[in-house]
Amino acid sequence: MSAPNAVSALSHANVLSPSVPAVKVAAGRVLAHVPCNLCGREVTRGVHNISRLVECLNCGLIFVNPRPDFSELSHLYEDSYFHCAQPTFGGYEDYEGDHDDILRTFRRRIARITPLLATNRPQHLDVGCATGIFLEAATQSGWQTLGIDISSYALERARAKGFHVERGSLPGLALPEGSFDVITMWDLFEHVPDPASLLTACHRLLKPGGVLAISTPDAGSFAARLLRGKWLGFRCIDEHLYFFSRLTITQMLTAANFAVRDIHAVGKYLSLPRMIARLRFYTRIGALLLQSMDRLVPNVSMHVSSGDTMCVLAVRS
Repeated sequence: MSAPNAVSALSHANVLSPSVPAVKVAAGRVLAHVPCNLCGREVTRGVHNISRLVECLNCGLIFVNPRPDFSELSHLYEDSYFHCAQPTFGGYEDYEGDHDDILRTFRRRIARITPLLATNRPQHLDVGCATGIFLEAATQSGWQTLGIDISSYALERARAKGFHVERGSLPGLALPEGSFDVITMWDLFEHVPDPASLLTACHRLLKPGGVLAISTPDAGSFAARLLRGKWLGFRCIDEHLYFFSRLTITQMLTAANFAVRDIHAVGKYLSLPRMIARLRFYTRIGALLLQSMDRLVPNVSMHVSSGDTMCVLAVRS
């Protein structure tokens, strides 16, 4: 949704002054200004001429400002999010339809986490569990799992598979302190309105030495710096509220008393039709070439990494 000219002009200013009041826009929608979630400062500059995307001049965190209250955004994550006609602007083409590829992707991530765990049967919390595909991979690896999510649609499907899931978010959901060996957050951290408070809640819930695993788009990656405003990571304003680099996410984790053990680029298994859909956003020629391959070798999936999504593994101090 495009904002009126007054809001666009404010968002694109080189420096936004602190303490700007909430801005009312069309159809009664209210956008509120927020301080930087990492350092608390309020002076920012626009990023790549993208409306309401700003960078903190003090610490470099990129975030959406001003923005709607999260209560206005939570409806995004129901059934249409998991069956989305235009996933380059948020959501998934067919989340459950890609079950096998997503499951293979998650098994690779579990293999990377396992060496950091103190037990081979860890107590596990998956924050933003969606329809339970990671819970499936974790259960197969012997983990004792609990999933939480805000999507009624996703939770209904996870429960139908027999997984233990609860509706809610962190902070806010009442869970015992120090009850988990590992907490995972896949493609979630960029969506939450207060990531610093989320990390504080995770620290409380983890046992000493417990592992926190996060995947999120890398706004400092080569692809993001090369493509600038055309980077797919910046196509989901309001769905994505924060855009971390390796530096800013490390600073936020350190401030929450986590020790970062590993940051690495991660990819995912994609079928050729899914790769074609994503490549078409950047180059029609490349998409046509892949489409020809798909006709010759149908039903093929490959592990693909563009280097612009990072996985961060951190340990509770």
